[in-house]
Amino acid sequence: MKISKTQFINNIKFSNSLAPEEIYRDSIEQSAFSNELKLEDLMQIENRYKVESLIENVYEEESDETLDEKIDLQLEMMMPYYKELEILSGRAIKDRFGGNVIYDLDTFKQKRFSYLHEEVELFCFLDGYQEDEEMIRVFETKATTSNKFSFEKYNFKLNDEKHPMFTKLSSGEFVPTENVMENLPDDYYKKEAKLLDLSDSLGKYIYDLAYQRFVYENDENKTKKNRKYYLVVLNHEYIYNGKVDQYGKNIYENDLVRFYDLTTLVAKMDQQLKNDLDKVIKMIKDNIKVNESIINKNIPERNSLYIYLDSHHGFRDENNKRLDLSDLINNGIVSALDIPRKYLNRKNNQIQREVIDSGKPYYNYNKIKDGIKQLKYPIYHLDFESFNAPLPRFRGETPYCQSVFQFSIHIETSPGKCDKDLDHYGYLAKDKRDNRRELVEKMLDIIKDDGGSILVYNISFERTRLQEFQLYFPEYKDRLENIINRLFDLLHIVKNNKKFYELLGYSKEEASEINFYHEDLQGSYSIKHVLPIFSNLSYENMPVSNGIDAMIAYNKFDQLNKKEYEKLYNDLINYCKQDTWAMVEILDALRKL
Repeated sequence: MKISKTQFINNIKFSNSLAPEEIYRDSIEQSAFSNELKLEDLMQIENRYKVESLIENVYEEESDETLDEKIDLQLEMMMPYYKELEILSGRAIKDRFGGNVIYDLDTFKQKRFSYLHEEVELFCFLDGYQEDEEMIRVFETKATTSNKFSFEKYNFKLNDEKHPMFTKLSSGEFVPTENVMENLPDDYYKKEAKLLDLSDSLGKYIYDLAYQRFVYENDENKTKKNRKYYLVVLNHEYIYNGKVDQYGKNIYENDLVRFYDLTTLVAKMDQQLKNDLDKVIKMIKDNIKVNESIINKNIPERNSLYIYLDSHHGFRDENNKRLDLSDLINNGIVSALDIPRKYLNRKNNQIQREVIDSGKPYYNYNKIKDGIKQLKYPIYHLDFESFNAPLPRFRGETPYCQSVFQFSIHIETSPGKCDKDLDHYGYLAKDKRDNRRELVEKMLDIIKDDGGSILVYNISFERTRLQEFQLYFPEYKDRLENIINRLFDLLHIVKNNKKFYELLGYSKEEASEINFYHEDLQGSYSIKHVLPIFSNLSYENMPVSNGIDAMIAYNKFDQLNKKEYEKLYNDLINYCKQDTWAMVEILDALRKL
C-alpha cells in the first residue's frame, strides 16, 4: 500500500486526537488509505496540500473564516505567489549552495524517495534536492515566515537571561542553539520538546521535515554522502525596496527567504517516526478508516465544547487535574452541556454555561455604560480592507503584509446621530497598483483633528496598519500618530478589556469578566456574530460578505470587463460600508440597554 506524507501525518493527528477542529473536509479524502491509490494519486494529494497550506498561512493571523469556503477561488488567487516562491527559493538554493539542484513545488517534478516496510510503502517528494561532491541537502519549503522561529516566539532562560532557540551563523543559516552552545539548561530542552511535538504551531513543520528525513534515510537507493535537512521559509524581516524589472515585475533579493538547518533536530525524531509508522500499520490492519464522524466525534454544530472561551487552556477536574479538549472529547464530552459545571473554573465559562442553561443573554450593564461614556464625539467609525500576499507587493512591505486597498468611515456627530448614506465616506483603489498614498491622504482629509474617538472593531488590526502607513509616508507621521492615539476598540465594550476597566476603577476580578454573552455568539465575538444580535442587518446574501470575499474580489480587478468590474467595485464598497455601519448599529443598541 502506497502512503504519502499528508496521509501519514493526518492519520497520526487523527489517532492522537489533535485534529477535530482544524482538519479541512478535503483532508478526509486526502487521508484515506487505499490499495487502489497509485503514485500519481499521491502526487495530487501532496500538491493539493501544498497550496492549501499557503492559504492557511494567508488567513491564520487575521481571519475568522474557514478555509473550505470558496477554496478553489482562494487557490486561484494565491497560485501566482506560490509559483513565484518556487522560483525564488530554487534560485536562493542554487546561489547559496551551488552543485546540482532539483527544485520544484510541483510534486510531479520533484525528486522522490520511498521506504518499504511490512507491505506499506511510504513516499516523500522533495521540494528541493541539492547535491555536490561532499553533501546532499534536502529542502522543505513552507509558505510561512521566520517570525515563527523568532526570539520572541521561542527562547529559553540561562542565568535569568533569555536566549534564542535558533542561532544565526556567519553563513546566514539558522541552526538550533545546541549546535553552537554547550551546557544548555533544562529550560532549553523543555522548549525543544515542544518543537518536537506535532501539535505545536512550529512543531508541525519540523515533523514534516522529519518525515522526509525518515523516508529518505530508509530508502535503499540513497547515496552514502553526508546529508543535511533544511526548512526554507519567508524572511519576516525582509523589506521590499520597490525595485522592478523592465517589464514592471518585482525584483526580490535572495534574503527574501531564510534557511533553517534542522538536521540535528529532526534526527531526534527518528524513534517517534518509527512508533508512528507502527501506529499507522496497526490502523491499516485493524481497518480503522478516517471519516468525518471519527474526526468530529459527533461534535454538535451548536454549543459544542469548543464554544468555551479560552478552552485551549484546558479545564480542571475536582482533583485540579488539567484536562485538555482532546481528553474530554475522547471521553465523550463533546457538548458545552456535557462538561460538569465543577470543571468550569473560569468565571467567563460559568457565565457562558448559565446563558446556555437559562436561554437568557448576560449583560454587565455598568461596565457597558461606563465604557460608552469614554467615547468622544464626533465618532469616526473606521474599517480597513487589505490584501494579504505572501510576497510583498509594494515598497516598504514585508511578506504577508496586510496591504490596505480600501477604507470605510461613518461619522457619528452625537449619540445616535448618523445617517447610513449621508454620513458615509470611503475609498476603494481603482486597480491593483500602489494606491496607498492616495488612500492615506483621502483618509486624513476625512478624519479631522477634533479629538473625536476613532472607533474600530479589534484595535490591533487598524492600529498596525496605521503604524505601517507612518513608515511608508513619514511626512504624515504626526497626523497618523494623532489618529492612532484616538483609536477606541468597540470590542472592549462588547466583550471586555481588563486593563481598560481597571483604569475605570473596576476590581481585577470584575475587569477580567466578559461584559456580554449571548448563546448565538457560539464563543465568537466577531462582528458577523455580534451584529445580528443587536440589529436586523446581516452579511448573508451579500455578494461580498467577508474578508476572504473582499480579497478575491480585489484580486479580480484586472480580469473583468467594464460591466463586471463596476458591479464588483460597488459590491466591495457596500461590504466595507456594512462593516462600519454595523459598528454604528451595535453601539446604538448598547446605549439603549
